Amino acid sequence: MRQNRSIYDVLGRERLAEVLDGISRVRAGVVGDFSLDAYWHADMARSELSREAPLFVRPIVRERYSPGGAANAAWNVADLGAAQVDALTILGRDWRGALLGAALERSGVRLDRAVIRDDCVTPLYGKVFVEAHGQAQEDPRLDFIQPAPYPAEAEDRLIAGLRSAAEELGALIVADYITQGVITPRVRAALIEIAAERPRLVMVVDSRLRIGEYPGMSLKPNDVETAAALGLPEMESLPALADAARPWQEKQGKPLFITLGSRGCLVLSDGEAEHVPTVDVPPPIDTVGAGDTFISALASSLAAGASPAEAAAVANLAASVSIRKLHITGTASPAEVLAAWESASANR
Repeated sequence: MRQNRSIYDVLGRERLAEVLDGISRVRAGVVGDFSLDAYWHADMARSELSREAPLFVRPIVRERYSPGGAANAAWNVADLGAAQVDALTILGRDWRGALLGAALERSGVRLDRAVIRDDCVTPLYGKVFVEAHGQAQEDPRLDFIQPAPYPAEAEDRLIAGLRSAAEELGALIVADYITQGVITPRVRAALIEIAAERPRLVMVVDSRLRIGEYPGMSLKPNDVETAAALGLPEMESLPALADAARPWQEKQGKPLFITLGSRGCLVLSDGEAEHVPTVDVPPPIDTVGAGDTFISALASSLAAGASPAEAAAVANLAASVSIRKLHITGTASPAEVLAAWESASANR
């Protein structure tokens, strides 16, 4: 297994600039559960005991919303400067869908192929922060979820949109984040057929529970998910992880990218393994959404002609940018990715 000492052994500045420029010509799509992230701040100094129940109310004085889940991946691809980003999902015609749709359109994400219905729910993940006298803590999250299986007609329209999009896209990100979400067994079967029919289409999958059910596509599990998929205990040794995962990659027939947090990424391709390190990021950091940033930069870079190792290096740099953005699912622009490379280079 090849182990690089630093990210500069994999990717020089000139090549990084070439890849980022290539992303500006990439047409990409993201399929998965597009959700809205909400941040509600309650000023408990203004709280009063409710007259209807023996509870103190949460007086919300500030609220923020941003794309979450698969929508965050689409937002990241758009901020990386891709020529086109299609949202391939099912949304409800509700206030959450209106807020999410407006945010995506401002970011340059196209909703032409999104399925929007009165009988569906736009997911929302609401974080409630209770604050007073300079102190703060977080209440349990409030989730709006799809309460029933998606209608067959909605599945049909999503699958038709996927097949249509596959004819013109260079990259398709599969963000399979929810146990019973948009990527139903029928949708997954359609994705497998598309991968078989269009082997040159870059398809990269992130799936917390079904990472082993996407033959013919590139996969992006983390080290824990990899160990679980292989039925092995969690492994600390990179050579041991590479040896265990190599048959999986060979059977998959596409590159396998195992993310390792602060240790970077292990890339397996054509039976070979290479460790691609990341750059040091001092605290404070916020890792929420970092996986979305990584897979977005990874798929976009592959579609722009980067090698698997180069694409992983770009993805590591992009993630190092987004984790610096606190209390929001952040993104990384091409200028920020270049600045991250230059900053780390100056400090080595």
